[in-house]
Amino acid sequence: MISYGSEVNALESNEFTQWSQRRAKRREKEKKKRIVILVIAIAVIAVISVLVFNSCSNKVINDGKIIEIDIEQGSSAKTIAQLLKDNGLISSVSGFLHDLEKSDYANSLRYGVYQIARGTDNDGIIKILASGGVDKNSVTVTIPEGFSLERIVERLSQTGFWSEDELYSAAGDNYNYDFLSSVPSNAEIKYKLQGFLFPSTYVFKKDSTPHDIFDTMLKEFQKQIETAGINTDNIFDIVTLASLVEREAKIDSERKTIAGVIMNRVEKGMRLQIDASVVYAISDGMYDVDRVLYKDLEFDSPYNTYMYEGLPVGPICSPGIKSLEAAYKPENNSYLYYRVDSDKNDGSHIFTETFDEHKAAG
Repeated sequence: MISYGSEVNALESNEFTQWSQRRAKRREKEKKKRIVILVIAIAVIAVISVLVFNSCSNKVINDGKIIEIDIEQGSSAKTIAQLLKDNGLISSVSGFLHDLEKSDYANSLRYGVYQIARGTDNDGIIKILASGGVDKNSVTVTIPEGFSLERIVERLSQTGFWSEDELYSAAGDNYNYDFLSSVPSNAEIKYKLQGFLFPSTYVFKKDSTPHDIFDTMLKEFQKQIETAGINTDNIFDIVTLASLVEREAKIDSERKTIAGVIMNRVEKGMRLQIDASVVYAISDGMYDVDRVLYKDLEFDSPYNTYMYEGLPVGPICSPGIKSLEAAYKPENNSYLYYRVDSDKNDGSHIFTETFDEHKAAG
């Protein structure tokens, strides 16, 4: 016979056993859950590491070197993309295919022999491949927006068909375009053609003269401004302003705003204090300077907007059509300052009306 006390002890013992079993199961579940989380975390880290490695190892060298590729008839888009990647023209097969699918040339790539400058972006490569292979006597050269005449000369000379001396000599030739008559006869302006050599992808005959090359680029400039309806009466100042916008703006939606800020400062007699103008001056137009130091701000040059009021003496690069349109019709705003939005870190800016607001925004 079991006493009442023994009965209670037996029940308690049984409950304790059940509690212990439940606790053990919970611990086992939690252990499994931690293992799963750990495995997922390791997998995520591994994927990120691979992406970072691929991003670094597959980075395209932007040196303008001409790469010749031969696309065989019947090649698929994926095969073409892999050929481009193997030749160092693109960094990612999937990225190129994605851009191709979004373009107007998704099913229009053509076979043939192509000569493409290393550093040409995906959109530029797609347009080249959709135009059909060039013959052996031609070379394809891409001039990006924001390139100065000095960098354009460098890129053209890298093809091996024209020397820098020949190109610089041709830059001083006379060209029959009305818009060039707007360039002041000012000895401080480095190159009369600066800003007017339109950035685009060109196919040049290898036996073209440097004069022919620049004439083609000037003709494209004329075509672009006519299509955009830009009046040429004040074109030199428009191109000068547009060149600043091109070097300052990273987002298309801000180009007109930045143009408005610059003109507000000009009208108030304020120094523009635009770093890009200093970089142009201290780098001889090559833009190969990583950062501007305080001593650089005192570099005496008519292109240095920290030292002199108003627009620089002339353009500091070749602007694209969006910057030209922004300079032609700047936004009507009351901003006098802007700075990079470091929180967003997407190239956008914070615009302010007063210096106190400008300091607070930093």
